[in-house]
Amino acid sequence: MNIGYKTSRMLGCNVYISEGSKLALLEQLKGIASSSSGTALVHTFIDKPYNRTGFTLVSPVPQQLARTAVQLARAALAAIDLRLHSASHPRLGVVDHISCHPLGAGAVLSSATEAARLIGSQLGEGELAVPVFLYGSAHKNQQSLADIRRACGYFKGSKQGAFHGASGIIIPPGLQPDYGPRHLDPSRGMATVGAVPFVVNYNVLLRTDDMQLSRQIARAISSRGGGLPSVEAMALPHEGGVEIACNLLDAATSSAEAVGAAVQEHARKHGIVVGDAYMTGKTPEELCTLAEQILAAQSKE
Repeated sequence: MNIGYKTSRMLGCNVYISEGSKLALLEQLKGIASSSSGTALVHTFIDKPYNRTGFTLVSPVPQQLARTAVQLARAALAAIDLRLHSASHPRLGVVDHISCHPLGAGAVLSSATEAARLIGSQLGEGELAVPVFLYGSAHKNQQSLADIRRACGYFKGSKQGAFHGASGIIIPPGLQPDYGPRHLDPSRGMATVGAVPFVVNYNVLLRTDDMQLSRQIARAISSRGGGLPSVEAMALPHEGGVEIACNLLDAATSSAEAVGAAVQEHARKHGIVVGDAYMTGKTPEELCTLAEQILAAQSKE
């Protein structure tokens, strides 16, 4: 029975893996993510130029969501060696980032927080343990993902738009992981795990190879650079030019349309042509609907 988005208690979990070219491996990971009862794999976004894949899991039960996310993450940690990884997208580890969100209107952030803490604690255990940094509501001080990334070297290499192995990734003095070892294994790196309201990932292509100008535009539209509120932006090489890759932390405050218009305005000033713009995921309502269908089919098996 479709209970509807307005009363749904569905929670979402995005698991970002540092691999986007080995399709056989990605199919194996999809199989693991989709074979766990009580959780639905509702979306997979493979970005080959970024050598990165996002898996979106949905469940109304925090414990089940965490179980599937950890199974997927551990399979990736067992199969991928970060030392051999190269990309135009930054990352801190094989399992770079796991974000938990309330999706349905009946879901609450505290449930996403429970899932994130369960995931973080389990990824810090066992033979494949990695240092885990919590952020958002999962962290006692509500530290932000961006602050952790800056401190740990996530953006090193952004001027060149190239990231290789574990180069530049650090655990700085005074910043200790919430779970897991206090040292980095260069084959696995670290992981960030958090709970926040739903984030929209929105990318806009600039048809240029000028990284300096593109980085100026990214900064100009970001809240950190005095641009749109609740917008984080990076300039990264991609097929056909440079993408302005954006996190919309509050799409009700700064919408995809507003971000696209701002990129257009700044690009026009520099004589840069703007290409395609797109969201990498689906809306919360779409995710809830897909999850209900998949979970209903699971219950009949």
